[in-house]
Amino acid sequence: MLDDGRNAWPMDLWPLHLRYAQEAVGEWGYVTELIRLDDLDPTHWQPFLDLCAELDLKPILRLATTYDQEAGWWIAPQPDKDGTYQTVAARYASFVVALQWPTPKHYVIVGNEPNHGNEWSGRPDPAAYARFLIDVARALHVADPGARILNAGFDPYTPNTGSLTFVDGLYYMDEETFLDQMYAAYPDVFSHLDAWASHSYPMGPLTQGPWQQSYQVDLINDAVNPDHVEPPPGIHNRGVNGYEWELFKLSTYGVPPLPAMITETGWRHAESTDPATTDNGRTLPNAITVAQYLDLALYGNGDRYAELPDDGWTPWITDPRVVAVTPFALDGFPSEWGHTNWLALDSSGRILHTYAPFDLLATGSIRP
Repeated sequence: MLDDGRNAWPMDLWPLHLRYAQEAVGEWGYVTELIRLDDLDPTHWQPFLDLCAELDLKPILRLATTYDQEAGWWIAPQPDKDGTYQTVAARYASFVVALQWPTPKHYVIVGNEPNHGNEWSGRPDPAAYARFLIDVARALHVADPGARILNAGFDPYTPNTGSLTFVDGLYYMDEETFLDQMYAAYPDVFSHLDAWASHSYPMGPLTQGPWQQSYQVDLINDAVNPDHVEPPPGIHNRGVNGYEWELFKLSTYGVPPLPAMITETGWRHAESTDPATTDNGRTLPNAITVAQYLDLALYGNGDRYAELPDDGWTPWITDPRVVAVTPFALDGFPSEWGHTNWLALDSSGRILHTYAPFDLLATGSIRP
């Protein structure tokens, strides 16, 4: 997270932080970066892509809207008078096509977790997001033959609050209801995608081993979903293989199998360089345990951890449906992401040391 849309590290830190990213993901590994609608300046972002080229990294750009600091939410994109989003889509397309990419495939995510009220001006709107996704995908495909479009990753843990707000005063919608309403509004919406972005976070959430998975939909207040489809046994929407349920759900709409890119996942660890960081609120495992969970999620056990289960999940590396995993997060601001980061940072972005999940991928071993 060189820039999370609300906080940004100085550009002179980008080379160092990206070198650490390259150590973790290896040659031509994937990195995900957010870019706001009000920050579509190719001259500002070309250095990021140049660094990806220098370091042999494959960038995934997540196109965001703009953040309302006062309201505390991401602003829904402004539709045109006819209800489409062609004006906004043209802005995104002009930006993407102006960039010099290090790879022939240009992966672009359209939005983020729109089943959250705080990602869509306070209240989810599946039909509006579907129209937005279609228009942006069309504009990008026309402007850039290399564009590969992904949906916004959804939060599978989000409840459906129905016609009432949640405790934070915002509305939320479960992922299944959101997808059903997208499809009802625009039955061809998913045909515009080249890959599926998934936020397959572990249970807890963010604290439990990869063998712990479940299927659950939380409907509260007056929320209902008349189009619910029970998945086959062994298909979970919550856990490290949550993308399996998403691909199953897409199949009920007649969507052919899409490659899955897990653009967010990961665990929070007990350690933090900022004791007041806001990403806490529950008992967290230590960083060494998190590294073990990551190792298991990626590669499976194979009796390497005798005290831990051998089954209950499909390791990402062995699943042919999974083409990318970009855990969240390498280098967020420690005041907000101290328990999530793989790099131990001070408030200026200086790297103090690394946490065990980073060490696992960078060196192949877990250091205490």
